[in-house]
Amino acid sequence: MNEIVFLSLGSNLGDRAGYLKKATAKLAESMGLKLLAESSIYRSVPLDCPEGCPEFLNKLIKLECALKPVQLLDVAERLEISLGRRRKGFFVNRVIDIDIILFGDRIFKNERLEIPHPRMKQRAFVLIPLKEIEPDIIDPIDHRPLANLIENLGEQSVVPFEEATGA
Repeated sequence: MNEIVFLSLGSNLGDRAGYLKKATAKLAESMGLKLLAESSIYRSVPLDCPEGCPEFLNKLIKLECALKPVQLLDVAERLEISLGRRRKGFFVNRVIDIDIILFGDRIFKNERLEIPHPRMKQRAFVLIPLKEIEPDIIDPIDHRPLANLIENLGEQSVVPFEEATGA
C-alpha cells in the first residue's frame, strides 16, 4: 500500500540550490516514489553545526511512496552519496542532507531510523516548508497540528531564498 511521506532536504556547501534541485529530481525518478508537492526553498542558520558554518538552503518534498521506511532510507542515503556527501552525523557541513520527516501516520524506530523525525518539532526549517505544502498536517504521536509549533521556535532564522538574486 502506498503512503504519503515528507522528506526534508538541506545543503550548505557548493551549489546549494542546485543540490536541492538534483536531489528532488532524482527522488522523483526513483522506483516506488512519485513527487506530489515541493515547498519553496528557504535559507536557515545552521543548527547542530560549529560556529562559522555556511547557512543552509532547505526545502520539503511530499511523495507517494511504495517503499518500506528502511528502503526509503536506503534510497536517500545512496542519493546523498551519489551527490557527494561524505560524512553523516551532527556538526558536519553537507552538500546534501535528506531526512525522512513523516511516513504516513507511522511511528517507527530501529537502530537506523526514527519516524516521525525526532527533532522535527524543534526545527523551523522543517515546520515552515511543511506548513507551506500541507498546512493541516497532524502529528501522528500527539495528534495536534504541527503548524501550531512554529510560533514556539523563537529566534530560528528561516527566510525564503531568492534564487534570482542568489541571496
